[in-house]
Amino acid sequence: MKLKRWIAVLGLVTGCGFGDNKVTQGTSHHRCGDGAVDAGEGCDDGNNLPGDGCSATCTVETAVAACGNGVLENDEECDDGNLTSGDGCSSACQDESVCGNHLIEPGEQCDDGNTASGDGCSPTCQTEAATACGLLPQSGCSGATPACDVTSPADGTTACRAVTAQGTSNDHCPVDSACKAGYTCVFDDVAEVPWCARFCATDSGCSGTGSRCVDGLDGTNVLTCSNACDPYGQTGCPVGMGCVAHQAVAGDFTDCSYQGAVAEAGACTTNRDCEDGLACIPHGSVKTCQPYCVVGNSHTCFAGETCVAFADPLVIGSTQYGVCF
Repeated sequence: MKLKRWIAVLGLVTGCGFGDNKVTQGTSHHRCGDGAVDAGEGCDDGNNLPGDGCSATCTVETAVAACGNGVLENDEECDDGNLTSGDGCSSACQDESVCGNHLIEPGEQCDDGNTASGDGCSPTCQTEAATACGLLPQSGCSGATPACDVTSPADGTTACRAVTAQGTSNDHCPVDSACKAGYTCVFDDVAEVPWCARFCATDSGCSGTGSRCVDGLDGTNVLTCSNACDPYGQTGCPVGMGCVAHQAVAGDFTDCSYQGAVAEAGACTTNRDCEDGLACIPHGSVKTCQPYCVVGNSHTCFAGETCVAFADPLVIGSTQYGVCF
């Protein structure tokens, strides 16, 4: 009887199936940002944004999110540490457009780098109708915009502009307003730093030896004076520019330009290929860069070299220039 009972019990046990009595465990889905404070979390506000009292890892933050504290938080586009609008970041910490920074931003029709009116672009960076004024003599402008200049799209129209610096023919002009009244900001290539040039109608409107009223402005009929400079001494030009002599039927003249890197005796195509103080002239079957000199003055060439006059004499003022060979 005892043996049968033991066998019966054993049958019950083996009936359970050793090895298949598994218990399905629940899988945890706890995570930061689900709105429930789980084990290991100090808080859970239902998001993963920092700066709102509960960090992205669900730890309690001591700092309180606020516009103007210099920290980019929550839905802020910017935070410059203040609550002042009009400085690029609004009092609600949203990006703003800034008129006068040379960048055309949302809401702006133009941006000429200033907030003056009457120059084609208003103080709120909206396009203004061009205000006609006189270039020669300067007329029709006053107050905050005392200079008459050609408009940015050089189509011959004019408008009044501000004057922030009294730039003349020896000065660069990072902005148009850096040239004084009666001058305009010009350049030969977009990669070059522009310079101030004087408006003129005839040679008598230009001053200095070598300066003539010869340069057309951006394809318009507006003329400016060439630079009065010394080809041999390389003086009279804005920094970084070289003095070049030009021959013309109406009279030889000088002007400043950005020069190249071809050294003396190197092959060239135009004067602009040569270093400052060198002219590109025919030499045998090719053109080479040779140094300017003063005809009749042997000291303007190195020892062993001779100052040779141009076949068509180059005369600036009372000085005849040649090149050294």
